[in-house]
Amino acid sequence: MATAAVAETARLASPRVAAALARLAGGAFRPSEAHRPSGAGTLALGYAVVWWLFPPAVAEAAIVVAALADPAAALVGSRFGRGVAKSVPGSLACACVAATVLAVLRFPPAALVVAAVGAAAAERAPWPGTDNFVVPLAVGALLHWFQ
Repeated sequence: MATAAVAETARLASPRVAAALARLAGGAFRPSEAHRPSGAGTLALGYAVVWWLFPPAVAEAAIVVAALADPAAALVGSRFGRGVAKSVPGSLACACVAATVLAVLRFPPAALVVAAVGAAAAERAPWPGTDNFVVPLAVGALLHWFQ
C-alpha cells in the first residue's frame, strides 16, 4: 500500500513521473485518471483498509470478490450495457460473480446474498474510481455483520 501511495502521489504531482509510470504500466491508466487517483491506487487502498478492519477470512473474501466481481461488471456492462456507465447488466454480473465466489468460499447463504447485493450496489458508486475502494469495504462489512 505504501508503494502504491507513493507512486500515486508522485504521478499526480509530476508530469514526468506520470509519463514514466504510464510507459511502465503499458497503457493501464485511463485518460480520465490523468488528474485523479487511479483505479489501481484506490483498489490497493480498499484492499489495505479491508485487511486492517476485518478478520482474515472476511478480508480475504472481500478482496477476492472485489478482484473478480468489479471487473466482471465492467466487462459485461461494456458489452451489454448499451453505452450506459454502471449498467444493470454490469451490476447483475457483479452480484453473480460475488455470490459464486462467496459460495465457493462456503459463506452462509444469508451472508452470501447480502454481500453479493451489497457488492453490486457498491459497484454502482457514482464517483469515478470509488467503486474500487467501496466494493471491498462493503463486502467486508456485510460479511462481518451477517456471518
